[in-house]
Amino acid sequence: MAKLALLGGRPLREKPWPTWPRHDESEREAAVRVADSGRWQSGPEVEAFEKAFGEYTRAGHAIAMMNGTVTMEAALRAFGIGPGDEVIIPTHTFIATALAVLMVNAVPVFADSEPESYNIDPQEIEKAISGRTKAVIPVHVGGVPCDMDAILAIAKKHQLRILEDAAHAHGSEWRGKRIGSVGDISSFSFQTGKVITSGDGGALTTGDEALAALCRSLREFGYRHPEPLKTSNYRMTEFQGAILQVQLSRLDEQISVRAGNARYLAECLSGIGGLALDARDERVSRLSWYLAHLKYDARHFGGLPKQRFIDAMRAEGAPVSNVYQPLHSLPLFTQRRFGPWGCPVTCEKYGEPIDYRAVSCPVADRAYREEGLWLDHDEGVLGGSRADVEGWVGAVEKVKENLSELGEA
Repeated sequence: MAKLALLGGRPLREKPWPTWPRHDESEREAAVRVADSGRWQSGPEVEAFEKAFGEYTRAGHAIAMMNGTVTMEAALRAFGIGPGDEVIIPTHTFIATALAVLMVNAVPVFADSEPESYNIDPQEIEKAISGRTKAVIPVHVGGVPCDMDAILAIAKKHQLRILEDAAHAHGSEWRGKRIGSVGDISSFSFQTGKVITSGDGGALTTGDEALAALCRSLREFGYRHPEPLKTSNYRMTEFQGAILQVQLSRLDEQISVRAGNARYLAECLSGIGGLALDARDERVSRLSWYLAHLKYDARHFGGLPKQRFIDAMRAEGAPVSNVYQPLHSLPLFTQRRFGPWGCPVTCEKYGEPIDYRAVSCPVADRAYREEGLWLDHDEGVLGGSRADVEGWVGAVEKVKENLSELGEA
C-alpha cells in the first residue's frame, strides 16, 4: 500500500492549520463602536489609523484608501504619469502592480529578478530605462526589501520617481529604515491575506507634504485641490479604519513569532537538503515574513518536478505554493488584451507598440518553472507553533523518503 497521501496513503496532517486573519473581541468591539456611532465614512477612525500608520512606517503621512491597487494608481497620478510614459516594474509580482500602470494609460516595462531574492534586479532596471521612463515600482515580494541603495541611486541619476509596492512589507526595514519611508511614495495593501487586514483596504505613505496633500485630493473626487483632477472616489470606510487600528497593534508581536519560526524552519531544513530558505541580504535589518521564500532543487528529490512536489506536500496536508507566473508571459501582455483600441501601447503619444512576446526574464522564468516555492504566512505554519513547523518539515521528509512511489506513478 502506498505511503504517500497523493497516491492513496494517509495524510501526515489532517487537523487544520492556525487560521488567518487573527482576530478576537477587540475587532468586534471596534466594528460595533463604528456601527453605534452612525458615522461610517470620513470620520475619526480612519484619521486615527492614518496617524498611527504614518508613525509606524516613519513616513509621517499616511493616506488610507479602499484597496492596495487604487493606491498605486493614485500615486502614479500624483507623479503626473500618463499616456506616452513608461514605468519599470518587476515581472515577478502580482498583476495589480501592472494594472495600476495600465489604468493611468502608461506602459509597463518589465525587468527581471535577482537570483537570490527574486526581487527586481537593479541592473535590469538600468537596462530598461528609455527616454520615456518616468518611474520605477520596486516590489518588496514576501516582505523582503529590494536593493534600495542601488534603486535610489538609479532614480537619482535618471530623475525617476520611486513608488514602492509594499503590499507584503508592513514592518520590514532596509538598513534600519522602515519600508514606507524610503521611496517617494509607498503603497500598502490590507487585503485579507496581508499581515494586517480589514478584509480589503490600502494606504499610501510619504514624507513629502505636497505629495500627501495631492494624494488626499485624488482619493476624494479632487475636492481638496484648487484645480479639477481626473480621479475618482477611493475612500476607506470607518469600519476598516477601526479594525486596522486593532490589527496594527498586534503587528510587531506577530512579526516576532514569524521570525522565530522562520529561523527554526531554516534549521530544520538544513539537514534535509534540496529545500532551503533564500539567503537574506545583510542590509535587510528587519523582515515582516509575509512569506518564506524557498528554493527547490529537484536533484535532491530524484529529479521530481517542482509541481509534483507541491502536489505531494499538499496531499500530506502541508501547504506550499508556486511563485508568481512572470507577468510578461500572461495573455494580457503577450496578446495585448488592452481593449478595442489597444491603449496604452497604441497611444499616438507612445510610438511603436511594445511587443511583450520578445521580453526575456530568465531568472523569473526559472523561479516559476523550476525552483521557487512559497510558504505563505496566512496558511498557518509561519504564524503557528514550533510543533507546526516540525509537522510541515515532517511532510518534506515523508515525501523525500518515498520518492520511489512517485517514480512509479
